[in-house]
Amino acid sequence: MRALFYSALFLSAPAMALVPPNYSDPEKNLSSEIELGMQYTSGNSDTSNFNSRVKAIYDGDAARHEWGVWGYFASDEDETSAEQYQFQYQLDYKLAGSEYIYGRGDLKWDRFGSYTRKHTFSSGYGWTPYETKDSELILEVGLGYRYNKVSVSEESDDDLNKKDEAIFRTAAKWEHKLQEYTTFTADATIETGDVNTVADLKLAYRNQFWADLALKFGVDITYTDKVPEDSEKTDVISTVNLIYSF
Repeated sequence: MRALFYSALFLSAPAMALVPPNYSDPEKNLSSEIELGMQYTSGNSDTSNFNSRVKAIYDGDAARHEWGVWGYFASDEDETSAEQYQFQYQLDYKLAGSEYIYGRGDLKWDRFGSYTRKHTFSSGYGWTPYETKDSELILEVGLGYRYNKVSVSEESDDDLNKKDEAIFRTAAKWEHKLQEYTTFTADATIETGDVNTVADLKLAYRNQFWADLALKFGVDITYTDKVPEDSEKTDVISTVNLIYSF
């Protein structure tokens, strides 16, 4: 018995020596997540909707890259009532501290929106004025260009027919950890041009319930100051999604 004990101790000693006492896993530069949500209602009316999102972030020593692809589809009584797609990319070139210079592109297609296409390209300056263990606030200001395509071929307001305009962009991103596995985020953006102003607010409550799986409740509100006649200025999309992170 004593010989067996010393043999086990001898064999485990080299393995223990290979792992330093203060060892921690290497930092993960690349993170990704897939988000899916679906809802179906039957009875007096048959409605269904589906939304998905793929997001990837590569955080290097000198720069941070973020990609995102969104899709949203809804139907009512076998007729499509909403169809929206969006692609986003942002590059942050890191400066001293939390400061950075960014360049980004947002491409949006909305079949039933007041504008069927809205493509925005901008660059500017970002920084983190407030950060604690549980909270973070990021601010951005910049200039850019926006391409708009109105949802009707003819419009009495000549301003709405103008497809190209320069914009001034401001953005604020707030993240707060409510508990160990729950997080609240708010992402607000305002883009002001000589013709139109577009404001977007994304609110999300996220609960990590098992390993790499999370449940997210989200609301996306978009306000467009000038829209064609018989169009709403405010669009709201509410979602309940399952997220897988890897």
